[in-house]
Amino acid sequence: MRIVIDTNVLISAIFWTGKPKQLLNKARRREIIFLTPETVLKELKEVLTRGDKPFNLSAEEAERVVEEIRGVAEIIQTHSRITVCKDEMDNRVIECAVDGGAECIISGDMHLLELKLFKGVNIITVSEFLKYLEKKTG
Repeated sequence: MRIVIDTNVLISAIFWTGKPKQLLNKARRREIIFLTPETVLKELKEVLTRGDKPFNLSAEEAERVVEEIRGVAEIIQTHSRITVCKDEMDNRVIECAVDGGAECIISGDMHLLELKLFKGVNIITVSEFLKYLEKKTG
């Protein structure tokens, strides 16, 4: 199953235990195919190093995290231009899902979750996805 994991879910998976980490571990074990565009990796690095965020990693630490994520993900070069969301990063996530043939976008972002479905791509929470995956794989 091909999925896109939004930045907010990745950050939760990196720093805390729980369902986001379970999701990332499934990608690490190749139980699911995690797709991401370079723009999400850039956003991740930026958020990890921003002074107004609690993570406050050095550029080197953030780069190590991003490289680890890059090693788990399939990097998608997008060609679509989607403008359904006010937040440009949300549009980049949707473009990745559409161009990468993803079944789902996994997010905690209410603006994305409100869409529910876009061009055949389900937009759901981590909990919803894990329940769906459990039913599908038995």
